[in-house]
Amino acid sequence: MAEQKPYLTGRTYIFRITKGKDLMEALGDFCHDNQIKCGIINGIGLLENATVCSYDIVKKKYDKRVINKPVEMANLTGNVSIMDNRANIRADVILVNGEGKTEAGQLSAGTKVFTAEIFIQELVGEPKVRKQDKITKLNLWI
Repeated sequence: MAEQKPYLTGRTYIFRITKGKDLMEALGDFCHDNQIKCGIINGIGLLENATVCSYDIVKKKYDKRVINKPVEMANLTGNVSIMDNRANIRADVILVNGEGKTEAGQLSAGTKVFTAEIFIQELVGEPKVRKQDKITKLNLWI
């Protein structure tokens, strides 16, 4: 394992993403616009629909699931790092449907917001950079 140095906390943002926005795009744009290169993301809200995926470690590929109905975003947790010289969001979500059943996975593009309340804590220090790992085929901190 590489030597790890501690991070200092930087700016703190609490904001709302409005109806109809793509959640991943809105998070990425916010970080890009505010020059956030490293940070922690948390959120809650309601989604018009959701796209999530899970990684199949045998096939070394993501299996995508589209949920074409409103769901509660009971938890969004993730991080901000750099990939291809741009802010990169990696977040997992726990979703709850109208019957109280949960579904979870990695948040993907195509998730439309009804309303979302987001908290981002910037971390100050050498930003983490994502690159594809040759063994797992995942975009990991290298």
